[in-house]
Amino acid sequence: MAKQIGLFGFGVVGQGYYSIAKKHQQNLLPKTIVVQNKKKERNPELSFSFDPNDILKSNYDIGLELISDPEEAYHYVSALLKSGKKVISANKKMLAAHLPEFLQLEKEFGGSLLYEAAAAAGIPIITTLDTHFAGDQIETLEGILNGSSNYILSQLFEEGLTFDEALKLAQDNGFAEADPTLDINGSDVSSKLAILILHAFGKFVHEKDIPTLGVQHIRKEDVILAQKLGLKIKLIAKAQITADGITAYILPTLVNPKNALYWVENEYNSIKVISQNLGEQFYKGKGAGSLPTGASVYADLTKSERGYSYSYDKLNGELPKTFQPKSKNLEVIVRAHSESAIKSLAPEAEIVLHQEAYWSVATISAQLLQEKQTLIQEEEISIVALNETATKKDVLQALKEEVNITISLN
Repeated sequence: MAKQIGLFGFGVVGQGYYSIAKKHQQNLLPKTIVVQNKKKERNPELSFSFDPNDILKSNYDIGLELISDPEEAYHYVSALLKSGKKVISANKKMLAAHLPEFLQLEKEFGGSLLYEAAAAAGIPIITTLDTHFAGDQIETLEGILNGSSNYILSQLFEEGLTFDEALKLAQDNGFAEADPTLDINGSDVSSKLAILILHAFGKFVHEKDIPTLGVQHIRKEDVILAQKLGLKIKLIAKAQITADGITAYILPTLVNPKNALYWVENEYNSIKVISQNLGEQFYKGKGAGSLPTGASVYADLTKSERGYSYSYDKLNGELPKTFQPKSKNLEVIVRAHSESAIKSLAPEAEIVLHQEAYWSVATISAQLLQEKQTLIQEEEISIVALNETATKKDVLQALKEEVNITISLN
């Protein structure tokens, strides 16, 4: 017997899922689609509703939550789980805030929640972490988790555009929102990393506790310096087991051509997983767009139909415990408009004046970067992690001389 499906939201992701289901398996189309905007012109052949209770209080088997508002999404998802329903969501911000509660609701009421589309759009990384690494210990998880910021960086490096030009192009091509704040400041990535940490390490971390810097302050001078060194800048999210515990941070980072992340361009996402049994695994796919994200929703729907639910292997049958990531000292390149701005982050740093900007290479803790977020934003300070790609000497030499520096990749 076909399942009764209700859909909340019919934006980019909802339409992507709908077009796939219509083409491949029409019994997976929604019976009702709940939307908000009563003035928007709609396809009269589809069954639209403006009342959420048409799904929440009806006999639906599966609810798809594909809206942008985290608070409203929370209301729908929690209500469906309390009714013992199967739920599929793509709302990363809402999930990152409430996953422990949702796991409790699954246990208590017998429903299930899948959310592959929330982490890396077209890459099935959550299902992979859930099924492929059982009996294994993941040591490092890192990657490019935002298609908008990666697209902007690609345009800076490959086309020589300014940041504003690259951002506008990303918006024109549908890779960035009209308000791109969450994409360019790294907040979108912190939600995704929080979700992935739960599946990779069995720990719940609030995204506000992940030190996060975005790409909003990267400018041509940063790009020119990276190019002189034969490197690129990528917005890298990283979580890793160390002797002190699990570290986690998100930072513009230098990568060299030997690193697979170097070759990931435009709207593509990628994730590198290093584990004890499997060594290094690398996954790449489109991180934005209607069909890539809609395809993950559709895949979750087919899995849910077959009775699949996440095993949360790393939780060992327990509910997740909240943890605070351990801080890590990071060697970074700092560029600012004033010496005082750099001194506020690294009082003992050597500072170089180059082309009307102040530069330094300093070791700064991830925790301090988190604490100085307001200063970094107000002073428009650019911070890029060296990531063991170049030495302080290499960077200072490249700044002082108008020549390219050749770095050994051995």
